Amino acid sequence: MSSWSQANCCLPGVIAAFLQLYRGTKYRHFPDWLDRWMLCRKQLGLVALCFAFLHVLYTLIIPIRYYVRFKLAASTISAIRENTTSVFDTTKAWCVDSYYSMGILGFGLYLLLGISSLPSVSNALSWREFSFIQSKLGYLTVFFCTFHTYLYGWNKFLKPSSYKWYAPPAYLLCLVVPSLLIVLKLLLLLPCVDRSLIRIRQGWERSDPEDGSAKALLT
Repeated sequence: MSSWSQANCCLPGVIAAFLQLYRGTKYRHFPDWLDRWMLCRKQLGLVALCFAFLHVLYTLIIPIRYYVRFKLAASTISAIRENTTSVFDTTKAWCVDSYYSMGILGFGLYLLLGISSLPSVSNALSWREFSFIQSKLGYLTVFFCTFHTYLYGWNKFLKPSSYKWYAPPAYLLCLVVPSLLIVLKLLLLLPCVDRSLIRIRQGWERSDPEDGSAKALLT
């Protein structure tokens, strides 16, 4: 859920970039819905940080839940009675360790984004520093949290039992927007696209062939 919220915070910037590429100028106003969406990005980021805090808190209290303790005790007693042992699964061990590592890195970047949003901190930063933290590290946060969710699902999407009532699991639905954002951002990072976008944001405008022909007729 936190990755979905952070993706909604970064997605308007990507949409605005593609709109500037399509128009060939930065001097035309964005649509009202996109303008309002971009203005509330800070609030969306704070909502994402709240979801991340709740997620971490819930993860920490999972071992003390009655259900988890009961299942662990029941499985241990069953293994003792049947005199069986579980085989160590190296793939699952790497998956779980990577899952937690990506979650810790994502939450750390969330905290950094939240701290940099404080007025006392943001006023002490230059515009270049603030833009790097909120933009570059913001997309990196989305990547870590999305990869964290992919590792959580791992191969569950291949099991028919995961699709109860023929509906996809909740984690798959939460991956739609972040995955779309990452794909669009990768397209913007292509050298040919990035070069054109930088030129447009520096003031370059693409000439309109119709305007050029009209000017030629007038002269």
